Amino acid sequence: MRVWLSTFARAGQTDVIARTAESAGFYGLTLTDSQCLVADPFVELAAVADATHTLQLGTCASNLVTRHPTVVAAMATTLQERSGGRMHLGIARGDSALSKVGLHPLTIEDFGAALADVRRLVQGDDATIAWRDPAIPPTPIIGVASGPHAIEAVARNADGLILQVGSDPAAIERGLSEARAAQRSDDFTVAAYVIVGLVQEGIPDTIDAVSHVLARMATSALADDDSPQARASAVAAQSYDVATHGLAEGQPEVEDYAVRGDAAGCTAALQRIAATGCDELIVILGSATTPMDELLDLIAAFGDSVLPTLTAA
Repeated sequence: MRVWLSTFARAGQTDVIARTAESAGFYGLTLTDSQCLVADPFVELAAVADATHTLQLGTCASNLVTRHPTVVAAMATTLQERSGGRMHLGIARGDSALSKVGLHPLTIEDFGAALADVRRLVQGDDATIAWRDPAIPPTPIIGVASGPHAIEAVARNADGLILQVGSDPAAIERGLSEARAAQRSDDFTVAAYVIVGLVQEGIPDTIDAVSHVLARMATSALADDDSPQARASAVAAQSYDVATHGLAEGQPEVEDYAVRGDAAGCTAALQRIAATGCDELIVILGSATTPMDELLDLIAAFGDSVLPTLTAA
């Protein structure tokens, strides 16, 4: 099982996070993209590429509205060549990066078309990126989705899917089945995107804010469920405030959307998710406001106490 770490770009510090993740045994590192809320992930991924040796790198996720497909394709291709073929381009329909400037997410149809466009660009099928080195494999295009129509759009137009439906194995299995039914090739990969609150003595749990943000994105996908994750998603959707994007303190409790517990509990929960048949796990540790020293401790602790069991699966 390949396990990624997902976190937020921190100007001038993300390379330290990346080295810690690589030492801890993570397969890769993805960075969130929201130009209004966090540092630029593409700039920081260049530092990550230079600071690491085997760590894969990517976005989870950027968008193709505030960032034009040709611009995104050029940045991703540059990082692919700079890193020696370790870049993965995660793309979603768009959220805070759009809403903060009065724009709206892509429709499902436009999302699928945009994924196909950027995939064609990075593969060199369009003369727009004429400088691409054909000796280096093109950057994989990975779509992020929750609902069945978005999953189908990703499966038909991208190289992989990041499934964002919380920590319920049943919901992940359903999304996985939808993706497999529509996938464009046998090489299509599916990753489960999971928030993990690893409880440690002396280190406070800081996942409530990010749980609130992600939970409300899966409301439609989980609408027919009667599960703790579905109920948490509904609470998050009702209380969401675009002004803070859920990153402020004091958000309503939606802990059921995430995996939370000690090392043994987190390991067992993530093993159940891995058993759904997904190819990869992308785990979020901490939030954008977690102090740097605490985040590094969490990454190291996860690498020591949870990761070995998962990567051996």
